[in-house]
Amino acid sequence: MNIKRFDRHEHMDDTTRGKILDLISDLNIIENCKSFNVINMLYGLFDGFDYSELIESDNLLKQLKRGGNTALVKEILVVTKIIKRYPVLIM
Repeated sequence: MNIKRFDRHEHMDDTTRGKILDLISDLNIIENCKSFNVINMLYGLFDGFDYSELIESDNLLKQLKRGGNTALVKEILVVTKIIKRYPVLIM
């Protein structure tokens, strides 16, 4: 899959950065949750890599729903929708 890039400094605001950090913290405290891949992709958003589609299709989201963490899944999807709206960086 070809990962798109975006200019994080131009498009990502403090609110979105804060939401991403909150999501990372929330995922880190869930016991027996194999969230490393999604956490790594969330950190990658800070570098301008658009991992939104990969995050949305990761099995972790299904696991979280089954475990009753639907609110967390919704928050993750809110962030991925925001990222998808950013213009692609032409290099």
